[in-house]
Amino acid sequence: MGGAIVITGIGLVTPLGDNPREVLRRIEAGESAASPPMGFDATPFACPVCAEVKDFRPQAHVAEVKRLRLMNRDAQLAVAAARLALQDARLEVGVDYRPDEIGLFAATGLAGLPLADVTPLIRTSTSSDGQFDLAQFGQAGLRSVSPILSFKILSNMPLCFVSICENIRGANAVYTPWEGHGAQAIEAGVRAIQCRDARCAVVGGCDVKTHELAFMNLEQHRLFDSWKTERVGVIPGEGAVFLVLEEEQAAVARGARTYAHLGRSSFSTMHPRGRRQEALVQMLRRLGCAGPASIVAAGEDDPASRQDEEAALQAAGIKADTTLHPKRHVGNLFAAAALLQIALAALLVERFGRPVLANCLGHGSEQAAFVLEST
Repeated sequence: MGGAIVITGIGLVTPLGDNPREVLRRIEAGESAASPPMGFDATPFACPVCAEVKDFRPQAHVAEVKRLRLMNRDAQLAVAAARLALQDARLEVGVDYRPDEIGLFAATGLAGLPLADVTPLIRTSTSSDGQFDLAQFGQAGLRSVSPILSFKILSNMPLCFVSICENIRGANAVYTPWEGHGAQAIEAGVRAIQCRDARCAVVGGCDVKTHELAFMNLEQHRLFDSWKTERVGVIPGEGAVFLVLEEEQAAVARGARTYAHLGRSSFSTMHPRGRRQEALVQMLRRLGCAGPASIVAAGEDDPASRQDEEAALQAAGIKADTTLHPKRHVGNLFAAAALLQIALAALLVERFGRPVLANCLGHGSEQAAFVLEST
């Protein structure tokens, strides 16, 4: 196994901007990106707001117009964030590492298309009584949609476009669709380097939950329940975050700036609600981190998850000088949320020079937590 793994590049596109330190500053200043959706009426849903990336210009990151037409918004955000991460790391593919020496691991979300993209399919596949007709779907429905739709609905396409645009050809895998899967993408990058399957890894996540189909999906998963009862809850967001991981010795040899060691991690599969806190406590205790400088908390966007997290931290005996609650400000980026937690933690380690705990907790069965330490 290899040596310590360090973060040398951070690239992000979020509702609070694309400059990592500025995003951290705006979160600490209490700013919020939450507002009513621009593209649709949220009145039918329990949740009235989302956190959108405004003024995003994909042309600044992808020059080929034809390629842009094949990308959904998830992929565009992913390509932009990955490029920013490589630029931040001052890493040139093919110079610092061969393309096949760089691993690529990322998490992507579900329901990544706005309703307008699939409306023709729905309309032509519906019978006169308003029911879905499988025969019409096969005969007329499929012919009514753009032939490039498949490029936009496959969960691995954002990763594919990052690979194409950055010429990354090493070990790769895609994980979907929740925050814990973003944490798995990070862990996969760490293991690839330590096991010599890659010399460098680009790890990330992207998600877009700011359109009708995404709201429908989240409501079906009951993520909006607290909005009905307490008028607060999950704020669906959109964005992408990518990190560059390297073995510390290799990073130092090429003169790279290092943000933090990506140190200990702990994973858990959550049990039913009654045992959730118990599983979280066990997971946090395995980290052996009683006194971090800061905690990047995960559950602030939902009262129940926040209470679970706070109770688990207390039971595990973990206290910190400060606690950051990014979802309250940036929104929940779901598949990209774990990457944002880690990126913010790395910036705090750089600032304080002390360990920071990043909790990657959210909807779905897979949960994780990481301790980042000073280099």
